[in-house]
Amino acid sequence: MKKSIVNGLICATLVLAASANVMADEQGQHIKSNAYKMVLVEDVPGVNALQSGDVEAGLTATLSASKFAVDDYSRNVNLCAGYVQLADMEKAQKACSAAVKSARTQVAIPSMTVRAYAYNNRGVMKLLNNDNIGALADFKYAAKVDHSAIYQHNVERLEAALNNAQNGMM
Repeated sequence: MKKSIVNGLICATLVLAASANVMADEQGQHIKSNAYKMVLVEDVPGVNALQSGDVEAGLTATLSASKFAVDDYSRNVNLCAGYVQLADMEKAQKACSAAVKSARTQVAIPSMTVRAYAYNNRGVMKLLNNDNIGALADFKYAAKVDHSAIYQHNVERLEAALNNAQNGMM
C-alpha cells in the first residue's frame, strides 16, 4: 500500500550554505545559522542518510524506493534537497520542479503547509543557480502559506543580501 503524505509528515531540517555544505547537530536539528534552510519529508527511504550528510547513499535509497513505498511529491522534495547538496543543479532543477508541480496538482497533499516544502527547496536551488528573483518569489510563497521560521529566515536572508548588493555593500 502506498504511503500517504499525511502520515509521518514533517520534516527534518537541513541547513545548507550557498556552498552546499550541510550543518546539523547530532539530533539532526538545524543549527542557528545564516545559511539557507531546506526541508526533507520524513519516512522517505534515504532521509536519514540525506540528513546525516551521506548524500549519495540517501539519493540512491530514495531513487530505488518503490512507488508503493513513497509518493512522487515526497520523493521529489527529498531528491531536490539531495541534488542541491551535491551541487548537481541539472538534476536538482528537475526534482525541484517536479515537486512543485506535484504540490500544485496532487489532491493527496493535505495542506498548503506541506506544499510550502517544495517551493522553499526550489527557492534554494534557484538561489544557487543565481536566480535571486525566482528564489525570492518561491521563498515568499512558502512563507505566505506557512509562517514557519524556516521560510521567514530564507526570505529575510535573501532580502538582506539583495539590499546589501543594491547598496554596494557586498
